[in-house]
Amino acid sequence: MKIDMTKISKKSKMIAATAFVLGVTAMGAGVANADTVTASAANTAKTQHITSLVAAIATKFNLNSSDVQAIVEQVMSEERAKMETAHEAQATTRLNQAVTDGKLTQAQVALITAKQAETKAFHDSLKGKSEADVQAAMKAYMTSLKQWATDNKIPEGFGMFVGGPGRGGPGGKGHGGMNGMGGPGFAPKAL
Repeated sequence: MKIDMTKISKKSKMIAATAFVLGVTAMGAGVANADTVTASAANTAKTQHITSLVAAIATKFNLNSSDVQAIVEQVMSEERAKMETAHEAQATTRLNQAVTDGKLTQAQVALITAKQAETKAFHDSLKGKSEADVQAAMKAYMTSLKQWATDNKIPEGFGMFVGGPGRGGPGGKGHGGMNGMGGPGFAPKAL
């Protein structure tokens, strides 16, 4: 079946193009995240992939590539915000359940929550830095997180809530998401 592209509105073409880019990006995220590829190289590859798709869609549907790029960035930003909100809700639920189960105290949850905000600010501060600088900063930060967990008697397995392995950091899987949430985290063994 052949579709007559001249009869499809520019808005419909833009919507279809954006949906296609986001679908391909979502499917390709796991490939770009392979253990053999560094986070920086994966991000560069992902950016180049999206740029290529935007250009191809703009050319194919005779659209302005900056308009397509703007829509792709907007939709990706909205999706990223939705995912963050969902992850935060899931983390809150799991932390509250840990209090109910007697694995954490409410004071420890408050410490973890405060450390989450600090860790997010730390990750944001790494943007634009060289890969070597990011790796050095991450190594130092992970060491400080381990000490923080020990000092605050945070049981093993709850380090993932503040950005330890399982959250895209060194030793973690994923690209900033809370993958591996049931993993060991970085904290010392339960006391």
